[in-house]
Amino acid sequence: MQRIYGIVTACALVLISCQIASASDGHSLPWGDFLLRVINAAIFVGIIWYAAGKLIKKFFTGRREEIVQEMDDLARRKQEAEARLAEVERQIADVEAECAKLLDEGRAQAERIRDAIVSDAEKQAAHIVEQAKKGAEQEGKAELEAIRERMAETIVAEVEKSLLDRLDATTHQKLIDKSLTKVVLQ
Repeated sequence: MQRIYGIVTACALVLISCQIASASDGHSLPWGDFLLRVINAAIFVGIIWYAAGKLIKKFFTGRREEIVQEMDDLARRKQEAEARLAEVERQIADVEAECAKLLDEGRAQAERIRDAIVSDAEKQAAHIVEQAKKGAEQEGKAELEAIRERMAETIVAEVEKSLLDRLDATTHQKLIDKSLTKVVLQ
């Protein structure tokens, strides 16, 4: 109710100041007409206040309560969001730590695999070298035997040729027969 009186007083002061301003120009409002207008405005405001005062008061009170409730709700949601943010940041830190751990484990596993591959390659290389040595030795022995056979054949051919040159055919036949009988008898 005090607000209505304040509004009416403010309107009256505005109208009075307008009256004073217009009086200095030489034009003035009739005071009776002015008073009727002020009374008319006061009655209009009073009727509106009487008819809709409770609704207006309820509207502004309800609106205030809605705003307070909305502010409380926003504060609660802000706290929840901050809590979720803190949880997400903690999870991100955990994920980063997990990523670093997985990366370290991956590196260690890669090094173990690399070491195993290098070790296996070294074993295979040693085996290949050993096989190559054995192959070379066998090939060398085979070549040596082949050379010996060729030398023996060459020597036999040369000895045979030399003997044929020195011996005649009958003497040669007698030597062969004598050798065969020795071989067969022994």
